[in-house]
Amino acid sequence: MRRWRRRRSGQFLIIYRSKAREEGLVREMGDFFKAPSINGVAIPYDAGISELKKGLDAPMGDYVVCLRALAWKGDSRSFSILKGELRNKDYYRRRAALENISYHRLWETSPDLVRELLLDHNEYVVRLAAKLLNQYPDCDVVSEAVIAYDFWGKDIEIRKACHAYLEKKGVDYQALLWEYRNKIQKISEDNSFYKDCSQKKLVGNWDEKEKMAEYFSIICQYFPEYSLEDARSVLVELSEEGCGYAALIGTVMHYFDRRSYDFAHTFGFSMYDGRVESNADILLLHFYCMTDEDGFGMTVGQMISRFRVFTKAYGLKAKIDVLLKLPQNLMEEKDSYIIIMAEKFILLDNRRKKFYINEWHYMNLRDMDEEGNFMVSSWGKNYILRKADIMGKRYFIRVCYA
Repeated sequence: MRRWRRRRSGQFLIIYRSKAREEGLVREMGDFFKAPSINGVAIPYDAGISELKKGLDAPMGDYVVCLRALAWKGDSRSFSILKGELRNKDYYRRRAALENISYHRLWETSPDLVRELLLDHNEYVVRLAAKLLNQYPDCDVVSEAVIAYDFWGKDIEIRKACHAYLEKKGVDYQALLWEYRNKIQKISEDNSFYKDCSQKKLVGNWDEKEKMAEYFSIICQYFPEYSLEDARSVLVELSEEGCGYAALIGTVMHYFDRRSYDFAHTFGFSMYDGRVESNADILLLHFYCMTDEDGFGMTVGQMISRFRVFTKAYGLKAKIDVLLKLPQNLMEEKDSYIIIMAEKFILLDNRRKKFYINEWHYMNLRDMDEEGNFMVSSWGKNYILRKADIMGKRYFIRVCYA
């Protein structure tokens, strides 16, 4: 084996190739290092990140050369952009990003990349991750390999690669698979999706390095110029004013219950992470960054218009409207969910402790008793909202999925 070194921006790019391929590689690299152009304007490889990012919205030809330039830089910011492009809605652009990551062996600069790719919704991406899995068996991605093994049950190549990796690790993958499936079942039976859809959860997760990096990457997709401090301020705003966003995402997660494949195909990432916790927080952050305009709470009209923008962006068929009262048997309708919007009311927790709410607040309706009292979810917890404890106005927002 031969080692190739080429200096770039103070770093070394190390590429391994067999001696038999040296000559072909030299020709290939000669073509590869031509300076890219964006809309006909030549851009040097040492151009700034902001210049190169202009090409991400350009036609496919310019898009590809910008990806090459970003891959050639090899620093953390450019790598973060490339990883973000793995979730581009256009399959060919997603594939181009993956090929640049693969060609430059950029997974060596990010141990978490194999983990991310294993949880991707695209077979092409997961197959690459499965191959890397056994080339670099030191990667500790047992949980992700179990999820990929279960999720891609019909793909023999992925299942074989995951099986080989788990056997090398010496783990009882059948026991882990059983545990994983039971965790998902419990989430479904306990209505835990409402718990996971707390807007308060994201600020608390910011102290975890992995979550901080994940949240920051998402926020930068919508606000590229934001610093870490700016990104955290987004989470604070969401925590304080995001009850309506959280309630809507709660309905989305319940709609996709037991349909994790459809969820991944719709949103571009797995419904569960490596710890078998739902990715409701990730979807909530996308929704908020995509549609929020002022950092304040939503009116009913804004909720309807922003939810329509969100569902249209992902090709999700849904209807949303406002009701002044609940029709009989509405709770029994399939794929229909109710959000209560009320002001000046009292919530009771499971210990009958009272919480006084004066401002408008959105809550997911879980159930209703014969006397008209509501069982609701808010801030990731369950409460009782008695009919007599509502002193102000109330509305019902109905969300129906096709």
